Amino acid sequence: MTAEIQIRDLSKRYPNGTDALKGICLEIKKGQFFTLLGPNGAGKSTLVKIMTTLIQKDSGSFAISGINPEINHSKIQKIIGVASQDNEIDPAEQVENLLIFQGRLFGLSKPEACKRANELIVLFQLEKERNKKTSTLSGGNKRRLHCALALVHHPRILFLDEPSVGMDPLARANFWDIITGINKSESVTVFLTTQYLDEADKHATEMALIVAGEIHFSGSIVGFKNMVNPDEGLSLEDSYLHYVKSLVNQEISEN
Repeated sequence: MTAEIQIRDLSKRYPNGTDALKGICLEIKKGQFFTLLGPNGAGKSTLVKIMTTLIQKDSGSFAISGINPEINHSKIQKIIGVASQDNEIDPAEQVENLLIFQGRLFGLSKPEACKRANELIVLFQLEKERNKKTSTLSGGNKRRLHCALALVHHPRILFLDEPSVGMDPLARANFWDIITGINKSESVTVFLTTQYLDEADKHATEMALIVAGEIHFSGSIVGFKNMVNPDEGLSLEDSYLHYVKSLVNQEISEN
């Protein structure tokens, strides 16, 4: 598999001068289901925003499908789909119209955009919400619509920043059936951040752990579990908690 995302020594500082990201290095292969894990404030969303060209890095480099975003920003936008934590959706627009509009923005003809909108409405089980204004949707349905919007243009890489927040258990299960299906059938590379470690354990194969802006592990989920405790058969959640607690205790003892 060829590298779809390459990140080298990438750093970002907050306005107050503290480090948000410290020399991040990652490589994600084409078609992988990758998850970035870490505590709140660890730098997960900051890294996603940099890779999706929403904010600028301070140093280092990254490439997506071999494309340098500083040279060809528009080309990257055409091959990535982004569902961020913020449900920034026009509250006055109807669900179907918004999907059609998104398709038109990405260059689809009117018939193509209408067809794609209908496909996604059915896929994400939003038929009853088709003609509703987005301001009336539940939190879970807004998240599903947000993810549908990210898929309008058939992206090669899908960035999901805590996508299932607000979904009930059945909606979550249906959502992951959609995402894993796209990942497997279309070889779409998935880059996920989530605090639901059961989701990452079940669906992702590769991971990185970021704590205080630094990568502490990068590799397979199985490899991470074995590193933490090869004899216990721990879940990803148990392994994560054990490892992060040990890092915190180590930092306390050193100080």
